[in-house]
Amino acid sequence: MKQGNVLVLTVGTGNMDAPEESLLKPLAKSIDEGKWCKVFLLPSSVTEGFAARLAERFPDLSVQIEPLPEPNMENDADACYGHFDAVLSQLLENYKATSVTVDFTRGTKAMSAALVLAAVRRDIPRLRYVWGERDNRGMVVAGMERIGQFATERVTARRRIDAAKRLMGHGNFAAARDLMRDLSGQSGERLPESLHDETTMLRRQAEFCAAWDRLDYAEADRLASEARPEDDLSDEAVRWVSDLAQAPKKEDHASMARWLRAIACDLLENGRRRIQDQHFEDALLRAYRILELVGQFRLFDHGIDSASIDPSLKAVKRLREKLKGSQDFGIGQDDRLTAPRELAARLLRCLEDPLGDELLKFDEKHGGIDAKERNHSILIHGFEAKAKSHSESSFKSLYGALEKLLRKDVATRARLTRRPVSMMRWRNCSARPNHGLVT
Repeated sequence: MKQGNVLVLTVGTGNMDAPEESLLKPLAKSIDEGKWCKVFLLPSSVTEGFAARLAERFPDLSVQIEPLPEPNMENDADACYGHFDAVLSQLLENYKATSVTVDFTRGTKAMSAALVLAAVRRDIPRLRYVWGERDNRGMVVAGMERIGQFATERVTARRRIDAAKRLMGHGNFAAARDLMRDLSGQSGERLPESLHDETTMLRRQAEFCAAWDRLDYAEADRLASEARPEDDLSDEAVRWVSDLAQAPKKEDHASMARWLRAIACDLLENGRRRIQDQHFEDALLRAYRILELVGQFRLFDHGIDSASIDPSLKAVKRLREKLKGSQDFGIGQDDRLTAPRELAARLLRCLEDPLGDELLKFDEKHGGIDAKERNHSILIHGFEAKAKSHSESSFKSLYGALEKLLRKDVATRARLTRRPVSMMRWRNCSARPNHGLVT
């Protein structure tokens, strides 16, 4: 990027009977007030001559004239905007936006409005205008001109805040977090305290939700522990994430069952956000994992770890007798057995657990998430997306069926009733400056 400051000015007609006093002197005053390495003049076809006369007054400055390309465009705001935006785009290829100042004073109303909009769109942080005492015609008295200047950070910051709230409402937490970063004031001026506090709050909320959403429960728990009261995190959300972050020892079967129920509930809503974002392959894998978790936490209820099963258990022996000639348990450490999802469901049925049959029948009612489908996903061992044959509506139906299955487990139903897993959906973002998470 080139160094130095740049001034961009519209060039209008002023008073055609006195262009020197009404136009050229005020523009020259604006150029004189500041140190510029480059000046861009934006005239219409009518005022291109005035722009050339003005440029002659500054032989030591690099002055570039960019007139509107066609006659009579000066009263067409859309046409002016398109031209000015293109000029600023080219300018910003060589200069930082923070080094640019835009003066929108001398031009038609359409030209001035178009230049302001283009400048704000390009995040140019400073706008200036010439003002002063006016005569009975409403014209600024020659020689009484003053330079006014203001920063655009409030506008651009508010625009980012609004966009971040919309992103949060759609579950795009990382994008919202990135929008809230580096809003300290591009022109060197600190944002108003209210905006500074709101952007800080939103950034910390987004960081918390982004960690939670990517299943980094430990990081989300750490961020929650560092949160301040003004960060407005829901107490229920903080407790929920804290529970998810505290993985118990596998030997504590009762605690493992409780923890895996929470994980299953959390994955249910996490998968729904994947559906919303059209990440169907990710949603498919989460659906498989939820089914697997149901078998695992029900076995933990019976005092059985599906990754370390005692082969001497009566139910295991009975099942192995029935499995002769078909898939058997896997062999884990110390000759203990392991049970993948379907075998875990079969073992539950041998234990007369009512969810055993439910798990075995689930694939028949809702196909597409059996082990074969999962293992052949491009994200596991396969070479193509297995979710491509599914639609968004079919995935929503699948996840509805998964929730019904989870609700058939009494302990999980209680968690689903009070779960904060839907808290990612923000409420009344535009109405409340300090909004919380839905509980």
